[in-house]
Parts: sequence; structure tokens; C-alpha cells
Amino acid sequence: MSEEILLQFLEIGVVNVGSDDSKLEKLRDTAKDLAASLKKAPAKTVRWTLVAVDPEVSADDPVISDTWATLKKNWATVANSYQSIPISLLRATLLDALVQAASTDEAIAVAFTNSARNMLPHMPLGSEGPVWLKAIEQIEDLVDARAEAEWMTPELIKLASMHYEAPADISIGGKTLVTNRDVLKSQILAAAGPNGDDPNPYVASQQFQSWSKEFGTRMTTAVADSIDAVAKANKIAPVDLSPPLQQLASTVEDYVSEALKAFSGATAGLQRRTNLLWWKEALYSSSTRTSYRAMDPFTAASVMALDLFVQVPIFSPASVSAFLNEAILLLPKASSSDALDLPVIVEGLLRDPLTASLREAAQKLEPSWEGRGPLLAILGHLSHETLGGLSFRKATGFDNQVRMRPDVWGAHIFRELQAARAIQPNAAKRSRSKG
Repeated sequence: MSEEILLQFLEIGVVNVGSDDSKLEKLRDTAKDLAASLKKAPAKTVRWTLVAVDPEVSADDPVISDTWATLKKNWATVANSYQSIPISLLRATLLDALVQAASTDEAIAVAFTNSARNMLPHMPLGSEGPVWLKAIEQIEDLVDARAEAEWMTPELIKLASMHYEAPADISIGGKTLVTNRDVLKSQILAAAGPNGDDPNPYVASQQFQSWSKEFGTRMTTAVADSIDAVAKANKIAPVDLSPPLQQLASTVEDYVSEALKAFSGATAGLQRRTNLLWWKEALYSSSTRTSYRAMDPFTAASVMALDLFVQVPIFSPASVSAFLNEAILLLPKASSSDALDLPVIVEGLLRDPLTASLREAAQKLEPSWEGRGPLLAILGHLSHETLGGLSFRKATGFDNQVRMRPDVWGAHIFRELQAARAIQPNAAKRSRSKG
């Protein structure tokens, strides 16, 4: 893909290296070096994109200066080949590097596509437009594939079988003992008459009543003791079933927990869509506790962008921006509002207390900048008092006369928020990087 980008710029005449293939190889090496640098520092993605997409960027922009220095390392005599810094050549090399890095790093892909989509309609790209559009679409396919996995709801949730190892067989048994017949016989004889160690002192024929009473007592004791002795000897010891039952309970608990996680993950996309539809119908901002209908159109669009940003993950389909656009147009004030110049919009938002949460988010996501930066950087680091001293064109790439309607503005801010979040150092999806 990297060679294709440079070759397309060569074909349309934006890049000119003559017929010297070695010069093209030097450009490719430079793009490769820049891509490697970007993958180590993804936070550069937004600013690189804003510079690469602007044919009128100044030669003293820090990104241009850094790119020029990298090119000179690979092409020592490049300064002798051009009378001035070749902005178009450097921009083409930057785009090549961006596409290379975005092809293997999903975070960079999100930041690149969102930033490029924002700027493309406002840049005088001319013959470069189709090249940019094709590059964006290629990277968007990668982002959409990841987004589809996070937003889809499967028809069937498959769970693995519960793995449970049954405990070893429990052995239950006792001693097999029988009555000692000799002992019992001796006791019976003793109970009946003058035999044994302790005989019955009574004679049955002479003292029958006393004899029978003594005989019965002795016989009862003898037989009962014999039975009790056998029963006691054959008594089964208590069996502790708690370990295997506890193991079974733990296995079932783990399995149910995993099943619930699988169900939650599988239905997350459906739940997210349901929440978004509710939000769109309610038109109520939970962050400001105010109806969007009661806000200024551009304030409402900005707050809606932030509220939607909070609800969706980093990887979201491109249709989410269109969803926001349509939600903003549901507001009567927004749908009938005139387009305003960007500096006027920004100044109004810097003054409005309802956009404080947006400005705080912008300050956290966007560091203070040098050279070109997104509009979020202005919202996060300037006040309406200092805005007038800013060279808007140099800082953002937008002419002061660029105008936007509330719905376009809201979608623009949402994409900037998504791009900024994607390249944060602790963004979770960096673990999905392929490079």
C-alpha cells in the first residue's frame, strides 16, 4: 500500500522525481522511517494528518520541518534538487507513512480516518482528492471491521461445555463382626442355673418366681449387650461430603459467571444501540442536566458530541457520526440555524458555561500544541480573551471564512474526540496493534 500511495502522487504529477528510480526508493525509505516513528509515538497522528492534508501548509510548520529532516537523512542531496522545501513531496511522504502505520495499528487508523474525514471537505486538494479518498476508505475498512465486532449482536451465543472432574469414589464400609456365640451361651447358662462364673442363685423348681425374674433380667442384658457390641463394631464412620460438593459449587459458579460474561459481551452492541435511540428521542443531556432544545444550537451540537462520545467505544462505525448529525437536526433551533464562521463558533463556546465539560475533556485529551492542531486544542487551552491573538489558519488549517452549520460542527467535534482518545497512551485497544 505504501508504494501505491507514492506512485499515485507520481502519476498525478504532485511528486516529481524524474525517471530516477533511486529517488523513489529514498522516498519509500523515508516513509518507512516515518511510519516506524509514528508507531512509537501515535500521539503524532492527528497533527501529521492535519499537515499532510493541507496543500497550503507553511514550510516552517514543525511537522514539515521534521519530515524534511528525515528525508535528508535518506537523501543527502535532496536540498540540491529543489530550490525550496518541496511541500508537496513531504506531504505525499507523510500520507504514505500514515497509511503504512494505520494499516498495522488500529489506534492510528482511528485517529487518521477521523482527522482526515474532518479536513477533506475543506481543503483545496484538487487532483490529490481521489488519492486521499482512496487511502481513507482503505483504512476505514480496517476500522469498520473492528467496530463491527464490537457492535454486532450474534444470532447464537455459543458456550463451551462445563469442565468438571468428578472426585474419586468414596469408600464406605465397616467391620463385619458377628455375635460371639460362646460368650452368649455362657451368659445364658449362667442366667438359667448354677453354671458359669456368676450363676443364677435361684432354683427354678423351688423358687420359680424369683428365678424367672432373675433369668429374664440376665437374659435381657446378655442378648442386648451382644447385639449392641455387634452394632457398635459394624457402625459406619461419618463421611465428609463438603470437599466434593464445594468443588462442584465452585465449578458451577465459574461456568455461570463465564456464561453471563459471554451473554453480556454478545448483547453489548444491542444494548448500546438501544441506549443511543433512547438518548436521541429524549434529547436530554445527562452531563448538563438540561434539554438540548434549551441550548444555543452550536452549544447543543457540542454537548451532544461529547455526550455521544462518552457513550460509544473507540471503535465505532462511520455511521455513528451520521447518527449524531441526524440527532442534532431534530433540534428546531439547530435545523434552522445559519452557518457561522469557525472563529465565531469557537469564541461562543469558550464563553458558554454549558460547554465547560467539553473544554475540560479537550484539555485532558489534547496537550498544548506547537504548530498545527485540532479545534479541540483551542477549546482546551485558550480563552475567548486570547483567541483573537491566534493565527487561526496556521493553528488549525482552517481559513477564518470556513463556515459550518450546527450538525456539521457537532460531527466534526465528535470525530476529533474519537481521534484524540484513540491515541492516548493508555488506550485499551493498543493491545490489538498488529505491528
